[in-house]
Amino acid sequence: MLRTKIVVTIGPSSESHEVVRSFLVEGVAGFRINFSHGEPSIWDRYVKTIGEASSELGKYPAIIGDLRGPQLRVGDFKPFKVSRGDVVILELGEKTCSDEKVVPVNYKQLFEVLEVGDIVLLDDGRARFRVEEVYSDHARLVSLGDAVIYPRKTIIVSGKELGLPTLTPSDIEAIRYAVSRRFTYVALSYVRSPRDIVMLRDLLSRLGEDSIGIIAKIETRDAVKNLAGIVREADAVIVARGDLGMHYSLEEIPRLQKIIVNKSIKNGKPVLIATQLLESMVEKPQPTRSEVVDIMNAVFDSVDAILLTNETAIGKYPIESVKWLKKILQEAEKWFYEEGREPITRKIEPESLREKYAKGLVLLAENIGSKILVYTKTGLMPSRISKYRPSVPVYAGSNNELVARKLAIRYGVNPYYIVSDKQLDYEKGLEKLYEKLLRENQINIGDIVLLTYGPRETLLNVIKILEVI
Repeated sequence: MLRTKIVVTIGPSSESHEVVRSFLVEGVAGFRINFSHGEPSIWDRYVKTIGEASSELGKYPAIIGDLRGPQLRVGDFKPFKVSRGDVVILELGEKTCSDEKVVPVNYKQLFEVLEVGDIVLLDDGRARFRVEEVYSDHARLVSLGDAVIYPRKTIIVSGKELGLPTLTPSDIEAIRYAVSRRFTYVALSYVRSPRDIVMLRDLLSRLGEDSIGIIAKIETRDAVKNLAGIVREADAVIVARGDLGMHYSLEEIPRLQKIIVNKSIKNGKPVLIATQLLESMVEKPQPTRSEVVDIMNAVFDSVDAILLTNETAIGKYPIESVKWLKKILQEAEKWFYEEGREPITRKIEPESLREKYAKGLVLLAENIGSKILVYTKTGLMPSRISKYRPSVPVYAGSNNELVARKLAIRYGVNPYYIVSDKQLDYEKGLEKLYEKLLRENQINIGDIVLLTYGPRETLLNVIKILEVI
């Protein structure tokens, strides 16, 4: 079983039942629905397909709704080409009929923020400009390369925040949708401070679903500046390398990735890496060598999950992308543990008695070569165990389906929803998990199994060691 989880983005290339089922068979633990594209009827198709394929296979993957966030986009105009050195006029407005190289943008505050020398990025950095002159309602830009300029694309001023609202009206509607369909997580784009997480949590609470997890996407300078507080407040973190690359120079991204990953792990929060992990496979059936190295290094950094975006949403080879990712993860994990390397988490000092218990549990299981079975009602105990990156299999059962789905993206944790017609106590829940794993041959004769649970209301945790006979 994979310890590092696979999360995929579902889209036009992967919305069929056959493809989603193949993803689950290959071990996909979560699905991302990008709210920047499509509308509720399309998202409903995705949710329905994921639900049907998951039920068929007895899987409980996480479903993540990724909010568009406060993106600033240029207005309407005829697409045009630019070459290096060409002058382009950025002007206040919603559209232009000019045949000149004019790009409208309907946000007056942009011209208050712009300064001579700023770098302006269009279309996720595909077009780059330097600001030469700034006025109250327009600016003169010089192209830094060759590109085609299209309408309705994102515009970013490198290294600057534009004072946009945290949640847009379309974001709020998407959140309502996620609540109505019982999504597992909502990913908040362009997080700037812990207050943004608190605001979203308050909204979810008012909508009657404060149990949905919040994922903070780290993709701006303010997010990096306020990283410690954001990680503490969020339920999980995504290293959004694409947008980070819009605000930082490319050579800084690897360092920032390590900082964000280490901070998340230290705080016991699942951390996912996203953007361009297998980007070449959008068009080609196998990855490049550098992509393989990139993913292996992420495994060596002990990330919880790898998130594929374009590769599975619009790429030509969605299933092949997942199969290749699985193969790379398996080889990286095998090499990591066979080499006897110690996960960075083992050097983290536990911050509480419960964390000391979880770390000791992992070390004991590895010493005696046992599997860990844990029954949970809140997900806290399996999360603590996951923090210490166990090399042995961990099976977590819960009678709360949302808790099981939340655990799906946790490193090394294999979640199970224990269906019951009544509230299970911890002993009975653990017994049912044990019986389920026996039926599914996840534990077999000769296995040593370590059974545990940790009720929230007590400081005492329970541990049993059994040999399957």
